Amino acid sequence: MKAKAAMAILLGFLVMLTASEGWAKDDYPNKPIQFICPFAVGGITDIAARVVAEHMGKYLGQPLIVVNKPGAASAMGTAFVAASKPDGYTILTTWIAIVLVPLITPDLPYKLSELTPIGKSVSADQIFLVNKDLPVKTLPELVAYAKQHPKTLSYGTAGVGTLPHLVMEMFNAQMQVDIQHIPYNSELQSVTALVGNHVQTSVLTYSSSGSHIRSGAIRPLAILAPKRDARLPQVPTSAEQGYPELLANIYNVLMAPAKTPAPIVKKLEDALEKTLRDKEAREKLEKMEYKIDFMNARDTQVFLDAETKKWSAVVKKANIVAK
Repeated sequence: MKAKAAMAILLGFLVMLTASEGWAKDDYPNKPIQFICPFAVGGITDIAARVVAEHMGKYLGQPLIVVNKPGAASAMGTAFVAASKPDGYTILTTWIAIVLVPLITPDLPYKLSELTPIGKSVSADQIFLVNKDLPVKTLPELVAYAKQHPKTLSYGTAGVGTLPHLVMEMFNAQMQVDIQHIPYNSELQSVTALVGNHVQTSVLTYSSSGSHIRSGAIRPLAILAPKRDARLPQVPTSAEQGYPELLANIYNVLMAPAKTPAPIVKKLEDALEKTLRDKEAREKLEKMEYKIDFMNARDTQVFLDAETKKWSAVVKKANIVAK
């Protein structure tokens, strides 16, 4: 009898524990959420994070407080979230660095498997550009010129392991050319170098290159996306020029610690989707030259897996390591 009584008490306790956990998830969120941005205050990444945070907070009924934790190419802020309690009160807003940094950086203080996607929000396609003085107007013409003038062309980026670096190394390998890498300390410096013809080519987003395209200082050769850009309707895609695999864009994803309960992840995912349907939020993000590009948590995981596979091959072939 005593054993039966003890078992009944234990079962009752388990039922109460399960119920309390369920109530906690149903009650989520009941306090402000830390929205960790692993980049500095004031940049376009930070501004976009604040737009998303403001509107997600409206749909969740609790504020998302943007906390900037820059450092180590986003690794510091990402590691902070990976090590946080998986209760939905500390989440990450980050960019393609979530894929690229682990590929080029040994001994990171976190593993990508320690995070789980909430969803993908926005993206921006890359544009293949050359200085106006380079006598080429298409990608095939650039390939021919590079082969005719070996080791005379260079490209600028914001640093080793950035997306433009990987795109150009993919281009070098696929086209069997040797355009030299000149890493700068920022994207602004790399744009200035391209405009001044200190480097002859680069890969950039429209937000950083648009004004110089309009002025005629640089020339777009290709949109590295499946479709043409409505702002540059005359510029063909890479696929239209015979290079269907030369695709690249930057994108924002929201992540949570890996063991965050599924109901909480779903609430965050739903709030993100509602935010990206919100007219005011969409207009603000589109003014920053971002494309609304929502994916749910499941599809985001599939997407990140594919991105990891794609860029891992480029990193290994070019032997790219963070310095």
